Amino acid sequence: MKGKEELKSAENNQSNKSTKKLKLKSKYRRHFSFRFRMIFNMAIFLVAFSLCLYVATKTIQYTESKVVNYNENNGINYKVYVKPNEFYDTEYLGENMIYVASLIDKIDIDFSYLFKIDEIFDVNFDYRILGDLIISNSTGSTNYFTKKYVLLDTQNKEMVNTNTLAINESIDIDYDYYNSLVSSFNSSYGVETNSYLKVYLEVDKKSKDDKLNINDKTESSIIIPLSERSIEIKFDSQDTALMKKAIADKEMIFNYKILILEIVLFIISAIYISKIIKLVSLVFKKKSVYDKFLSKILKEYDRLIVETTTGIDYKNSSIIKIDKFNELLDVRDNLKLPIMYYNIVKHQKCYFYIKNDNDVYLLQIKASDMEVNN
Repeated sequence: MKGKEELKSAENNQSNKSTKKLKLKSKYRRHFSFRFRMIFNMAIFLVAFSLCLYVATKTIQYTESKVVNYNENNGINYKVYVKPNEFYDTEYLGENMIYVASLIDKIDIDFSYLFKIDEIFDVNFDYRILGDLIISNSTGSTNYFTKKYVLLDTQNKEMVNTNTLAINESIDIDYDYYNSLVSSFNSSYGVETNSYLKVYLEVDKKSKDDKLNINDKTESSIIIPLSERSIEIKFDSQDTALMKKAIADKEMIFNYKILILEIVLFIISAIYISKIIKLVSLVFKKKSVYDKFLSKILKEYDRLIVETTTGIDYKNSSIIKIDKFNELLDVRDNLKLPIMYYNIVKHQKCYFYIKNDNDVYLLQIKASDMEVNN
């Protein structure tokens, strides 16, 4: 009966040791050869870099160039208000007449601007009404005096989600004010002049869409002669004409999701190419006595050695120092336990040890010791 209990206890102990060995092996990893690491890193790099190049072709896409037409139509209407007199029964006179300058009270000008484009785009419009007073010689070839007046401060309109925009503004011109300025200039300096007031609507437009290259200025103007007995108001026919322009552009579309994937693949490629460079540099780098010795051991006894990232528990272990690796092999043959390899400082110091319960058979290898012995 006692013999059976002892046999059962021995079997349990053997089972516990086997379980402990399995747990121990699961904590450590095998030392991989240089060739295996090189092939593995190269394979990952080639796959990641190839995918990165392929994805790069899909990140940016171009659409075909297209032509977009838009029209601008400028219009000007005016009324000439007259001072009280015995000849005209109406308050104002219509367009396309000759007007007696001394009877003019004010001139009411209506500016209209219509913008229409073939497709819907967002366009920003800034506009203002300006007046240029020009006093020149009798032939009009040289100016004596010029001055710009802001008759309507800059206004803003936006064309959003539509293809048309209209601007309508009115301004009153005090004819006597400008006419008296010119008369005073003529009498002060005794010169004959050809003078007029140019009143115009100036429109700046700029597309909010980068693919539509609208960014220009248009104006429509009217010419009011000054310092004459009778005047005839004229339009600038070129400014009031209907204009057509074509915008051609090629649209470039970024696929941001693919761009993120490309960046990730590029980072992976960079990581693995750096590993490959590091491995290659090790080939050409002259190995120290320590590195040669360590490389020889790891290569010859690869099946007996497992690499660990866990240090030795000095507090709860009894340390038995070993001087030579052959002695550690003898311990391994007797105890049938794996040899642990723990790299403390690369190219400088490492441990080979065998742990048997609380006993640790330790072989310490230091580069400094080998250099002294050499």
